[in-house]
Amino acid sequence: LQTGTLANGVKAAALDASGPNTCVAAFVGGGSSLETEETAGASKLLEYMAFSATSNRTSFRIARELEKYGAVSSCVAGREHIAYVVEGTRLQASEVTEILLDSVLNQKLADWEVSDMLARVEEDLQSAYTNPSLLAHELLHKAAFNGGLSNSLLPDPASLGGLSGESLRAFVAQAFVSGNISVAGAGVSLAQLQAVADPLLAGAPAGGGPSAPKSTYTGGFLACLSPGSEPTVAVAFEAKGGLGDVKSTATAAVVKALLGSSRREVLPYSRKPLEGPLTSATPLVQMYTSTGLIGLMGTTSSGSSAAAADALTAKLKALASSTSDAQLAAAKQTALGGYQSAISARSGVVQDMGLQLLARGKFSAQEYAAAVAGLSAGDVSKYVGEVLKSPLTMVAVGGIASLPKYDMVAGKLAA
Repeated sequence: LQTGTLANGVKAAALDASGPNTCVAAFVGGGSSLETEETAGASKLLEYMAFSATSNRTSFRIARELEKYGAVSSCVAGREHIAYVVEGTRLQASEVTEILLDSVLNQKLADWEVSDMLARVEEDLQSAYTNPSLLAHELLHKAAFNGGLSNSLLPDPASLGGLSGESLRAFVAQAFVSGNISVAGAGVSLAQLQAVADPLLAGAPAGGGPSAPKSTYTGGFLACLSPGSEPTVAVAFEAKGGLGDVKSTATAAVVKALLGSSRREVLPYSRKPLEGPLTSATPLVQMYTSTGLIGLMGTTSSGSSAAAADALTAKLKALASSTSDAQLAAAKQTALGGYQSAISARSGVVQDMGLQLLARGKFSAQEYAAAVAGLSAGDVSKYVGEVLKSPLTMVAVGGIASLPKYDMVAGKLAA
């Protein structure tokens, strides 16, 4: 692993692993947390506009060149970043890196292309909002935070009408500056990255990037009536420390594994049904630079939302009282196995490198692994106990007639 600084102060990390393939990514800090009322949806629109025409290439040329090199491109917008990724062969690492950075730094964002893409984004968002799980995730952030993290990653389709080529270009000019970009690569050396990236980055706008509105965890309750969908309930609390705190991130991963330990499959190919009112229960952990969310999301039969909320909070409360050594050992193996599986792929390790560079300014997989391995049952119980002291966030989607009041659920946690 090599880390360094490219032209104009851009942080970079490269893992020169053996093998025929390479993956290079550029991460831009900000995402939907930087959006204002006028630019709501800009990050999601940029995700759709990725690898379109630049000041040097047409959209057609970018597509043809990537095809020529056997490379594929992708882009994912998050709440605190936008990730542009290209995967290809090691022999063409320099060529695909140049295409990547040209696509990030020199986006044309012509008015007609933006207008055409807006219609597609609106259609996809309308479809996304029919998914109770996705809707619950959006409601969780809206209820849990004040500030940038409360901005919706999936904005209301009706709000996209205010976006235009001009406002999108202004958003890019604000966020896509050298101090707000990091570059990561796997299957490529840092020297190769520097040789290609430095000339392009030297002309990038300088600066440290804009500051997103400070996000403060507040907790809260939101509900959305969604006739016909399976009732979905989620409870969550603040995961303090966020990605900037390695031990906090590692502990949250182990707690997630403990919360999911009851979801065991029974051979041959069936899943053991959950006891009680829940038809499914999925642990959720969302980590950001300095804070995060940790909790559970569950589905239930119609009319059982109140019992489902109680069951979810009971699962969290049980971890604060005791965790056996056997449970902890299994959860640590699950957390480490999941992490190692993710970073075993070039795209996975590049994703982790980029996010750590944005959050901490450095990358170390060994530090995370050591933090997981060093956790004790006492550490986990103490962490969950502190988590439960933060205000409760609760959301519900679907049939919510029987949902208890927020203060009733919060009161049971305090008891």
